[in-house]
Amino acid sequence: MYNKELFDFINRGNIEKSLYATCIFLIENARIEVLEETLIAVCSHIGTFISIREIAKLNDIILTTKSLIENDNIVVADYLILITKMCIVCNIYNLNPVSKTGVIPIGKLREKILDVFSEDSKLSSNGIMKFEMIIPPPDSEAYLLSLKIITSFIRIFKLIDEVPNDDKIDLIAVKFKNCFDYIIRKKYAIETKLNPNECDPIYFLWGFIEILFQHEEFIHSYYWLFCYDYKKTLKTQRLGLIYACSIAIIYSYKRHISKLWNQNELNVIYKTKEISTELLKQVRKDLKKEAKEPIEKKEEKKLDGITYMDTYIPHITQNKLLTTNPIFYDEYKTIEK
Repeated sequence: MYNKELFDFINRGNIEKSLYATCIFLIENARIEVLEETLIAVCSHIGTFISIREIAKLNDIILTTKSLIENDNIVVADYLILITKMCIVCNIYNLNPVSKTGVIPIGKLREKILDVFSEDSKLSSNGIMKFEMIIPPPDSEAYLLSLKIITSFIRIFKLIDEVPNDDKIDLIAVKFKNCFDYIIRKKYAIETKLNPNECDPIYFLWGFIEILFQHEEFIHSYYWLFCYDYKKTLKTQRLGLIYACSIAIIYSYKRHISKLWNQNELNVIYKTKEISTELLKQVRKDLKKEAKEPIEKKEEKKLDGITYMDTYIPHITQNKLLTTNPIFYDEYKTIEK
C-alpha cells in the first residue's frame, strides 16, 4: 500500500513537502516497502500522461527507482534526488496538462487505433517460433487475434524507421500507447505459456515487450517494477507503467526526440544533493523536538517546484507527516548519509 500523502505531494510537484516526508520515511519508518510502493505508484502515475518528448526523464526515473529498490543500503541523497526528479516531471504536466491514458471512452479509442489493425495478419513460421511463449494454441479463439496484434505492432516499428518528421513520431507514439490501452480495457482473453493460468491481455503485452526488448535495460525496468511484489489488486495502480513503456519503445527507435534534464532542472537536482545531509539532520531535529513537545503549526510558504529549491534554507515546519505510523524493527535497511 502506497502512502497517499507523499504521493500527493509529488503529484503536485511540491518539492519541499515531498523531500521532508521522504526524510521521515528514511529516518523513522522501518516499513521501507511502503516508500518503495509509493515510488512505483508515482512512476505509474507519470506513465499515464508522459509524452515521448519527456520520456527520457521518466526512463531515468524508472532505472533509478529499480536500482534503489534493489539496493540493500539506503543512500539518502539518492532517494531525495529521485523524489526531486519526480516532482519536476509532475510539475511539467501540472503546468501543461494533457489527456491521461485510460480516460477516453472505449468507442472513441477504437476509432483512434482501428487503422493499426486494418491489414491482414501474416506471421512467418520463424515469427511464430519467436513469439510462441505468448501465442495461444491454434484452436484458441484468440489465436488469430494474437497474430494480428503482433504483426500490427511490428509494422509500426518498421514505419518508425521511415519517418523523419518528429511530429509524426509524436502521433505514432500516442497511437501505439492507445493500442495498449484499448487491448487492456477490451479485456481480451489471451492465453499464454508465460502465464497459463491467467488470460489477462496485459501479460500478452508484457510478454511481447520482453521478447523483443529485454536487452534494453530501461524498457525491461518498466516490467520489473510492474512485477515487483505484484498482487492482482495492484494491477490498476500499476497500469501506467505499461503505458509509459509503450512510449519508451518508440523512443528506443528515435532517441533524439527526447532530452534528459535541462540546465535549470539540473540546478535543482544538484541543489537537492547539496542540501540532503542538512535536510536529514533538520528533520531528525524536528522529530526529536516534537517527541518532547508538539511544534506549533506555522503558516507555510507556498514555494512549490523549482522556485523552492532556488531559495532553499534547510529548515521546514514539521508537518506531522507519517509520524503516527507504527515503527517495526524487522527489515531495516542501513542508512548511509
